[in-house]
Amino acid sequence: MSKKITVGLIAMLALSACGDAKDEGETDRIATQPDSTAEGNHETADAIKSPETAPVETKQSKVSDKADQSNSSVKSDSGLKTADCKITSIPGDTHYKGDCDFLPHGGGSFTVKRSNGQSFVDGVTAFVLELDTKTAAGLSVRDANGDLTYLGTAEKSTIDGACWESENHSVCAYAK
Repeated sequence: MSKKITVGLIAMLALSACGDAKDEGETDRIATQPDSTAEGNHETADAIKSPETAPVETKQSKVSDKADQSNSSVKSDSGLKTADCKITSIPGDTHYKGDCDFLPHGGGSFTVKRSNGQSFVDGVTAFVLELDTKTAAGLSVRDANGDLTYLGTAEKSTIDGACWESENHSVCAYAK
């Protein structure tokens, strides 16, 4: 009898400490929600919270979400298009010119990567531009290990509207 009471007490303490989503009439949303990665909406158990405890989305988390899409191998319904890319590394004085995958994120923001997974220049496998204004964007790069590094601001070229230039890289993407 004391064993049942102890187990029951432990179970009640665990539920009160962790909370029970079903108390609010919610079901397990992770298991029942349709996959929405095509729209860039990556919900996890941590992201599904009440409005009082929901995390505040920062600009850095937006870049991370977009970058996560840049590794997606799913092409259907993702908006992925083939483009002509011209990538220049200023410090390495190296260039890439050829096909690339262009993934728009909305509002002019985009990711470019090579469809075969190889790097463009300097070990960079993807460039992620997140527009702040019509002429300025945050520039991040993804390396062969999948690590994302924020490089700073890139400005839209005044000479070629398909190009974005930062201190160390020029990224141009042309529609096919």
